[in-house]
Amino acid sequence: MTQPALTLVDEASPQPPDRNAAVQRCCAARDRSLQESRAKKRDLYDTRKLANEAFCAAMPDLTGYENIRDFIACAAHGMLTGAIDPIEGPKFLYAAQVAVGALRHEPKEPKKAAA
Repeated sequence: MTQPALTLVDEASPQPPDRNAAVQRCCAARDRSLQESRAKKRDLYDTRKLANEAFCAAMPDLTGYENIRDFIACAAHGMLTGAIDPIEGPKFLYAAQVAVGALRHEPKEPKKAAA
């Protein structure tokens, strides 16, 4: 039985690992909000609140497997980085779970008869 080789990420590597495009979009929205708030000299509370709202607003809709997968990636990243409150985070994941369940129960498209 062979075991997969462990690979270490070289922290000094000029190329960081690829990030999910949806997560990048959410982080970019948060960063834009932070920059805007700093430019407008908002207080720290409002700055963080608006940035976190921008992060959540940029999350994908819960439609289709790919969007749901990306939504989960954004929710997890948001919880880990503080963009999503730890109390609210499980609600995001539960919403994704419900959406996946709904997809499983969608009627299948009828097969077309061969001509």
